[in-house]
Amino acid sequence: MKLYAWQPKGHGEYSFFVCAEDKEGAEEAVNKYIHDHLNKDDDEYLFDYCIDGWGTDYYVLTEVEPMTVIINDND
Repeated sequence: MKLYAWQPKGHGEYSFFVCAEDKEGAEEAVNKYIHDHLNKDDDEYLFDYCIDGWGTDYYVLTEVEPMTVIINDND
């Protein structure tokens, strides 16, 4: 199992982190999370701005092996 981290090249948009057996499973989990939180009545509603660029090369994927530290600098 690895940690898959999608981080935007800019700032403001959400980063997505998920543990999964493979990249496809991780991407599926993020897509499901986004889909499940697009309802404006949801307490965790995702505004378009929060996910702008998802599914494009605007997001950089890092595959993290166990015991590896990564940082998220979204200032």
